[in-house]
Amino acid sequence: MQKTILQLSCLVLVLVSLHPLTGRAAVVDRNVAIVNNDTITLSEVNELAKPYFDQVRAQVPADQQSEAMAQARRMVVERLIDKRLVAQEAAKRNLRVSDAELDGALQQLLLSRNVTPDEFQQELQNIGLSEKQYREELRDQVLSSKVINAVVRSKVLISEDKILEHYRSQNKSGAASGMYNLLQIGITWGVPDKSGKTLTKQQAKEKIELIHRQLLDGSDFATEAKTHSNLPSADDGGILGNFRLQDMAAPIRAAVENLGVQDISPVVEQEPSFLIFKRIASPASSISEQEQQAANVPNPVEREQIHQQLLQEEMEKRLDQWVQGLRSKAYIRIF
Repeated sequence: MQKTILQLSCLVLVLVSLHPLTGRAAVVDRNVAIVNNDTITLSEVNELAKPYFDQVRAQVPADQQSEAMAQARRMVVERLIDKRLVAQEAAKRNLRVSDAELDGALQQLLLSRNVTPDEFQQELQNIGLSEKQYREELRDQVLSSKVINAVVRSKVLISEDKILEHYRSQNKSGAASGMYNLLQIGITWGVPDKSGKTLTKQQAKEKIELIHRQLLDGSDFATEAKTHSNLPSADDGGILGNFRLQDMAAPIRAAVENLGVQDISPVVEQEPSFLIFKRIASPASSISEQEQQAANVPNPVEREQIHQQLLQEEMEKRLDQWVQGLRSKAYIRIF
């Protein structure tokens, strides 16, 4: 099944932003496909396929390049057919993109990429693309988005049950409570430790790696924490307590999210310390019913992220079906 127009629009924009347009002066143009009353020309295909051709030349053995080129060309023709069908649907629905909408989309693009207009102009010059050419590609993308919203978006609803189901399936806490009961060992650098000695970052790294090897060999975590850890939790054998996964800093979350009970994490760098964690069983009495409930419900930011992800996935499914429906009703001829 062909890629969706959502993917096509993004692909075209990316390809145009990465590769200069090929010159047409020496090309004898011809039609390669008809889509209802529209045509697709050889120059259009070659223009969009150029990045693929470049990859084929660079990566495919010489005796296989001819077939690989043909496959790339066929793929691009099919994508351009889908693009034509969407554009025709936009015309039927009298959907257009005003200059003001285009300016807004371009401004949003600059903001999302954190580049200034001057920097953007320089990028266009570097790839040999005029602002007019870029704006036309962007206009096409915005128009496709309008059609998608009109045809597909209004029919897609994501229920709260789906959001919760997705969240709980992706929350790899393992325990029913969704809480992590952790022990911790930390070796700091750049500040005096318990003995008054200040370690360099390299010294701290070497020390924590030695402790980590000893733990993996069976050394007692609490004893190692009391003996070597620079952190306040050392006196309690490294006890941190119960934490929700989403409340942890990203490096720590990545290190502990897949830990089973009694597992030891890899070394984590969290300036100015190197850290090791061990997950232990959470006593049921130490976790309130309210904490258990909170651990299994996404916060507002997570909920919106999940909603957007599920919405995108469902829209792509619906859009693919819709485009196939357009294809089944259209007159399409590939020469």
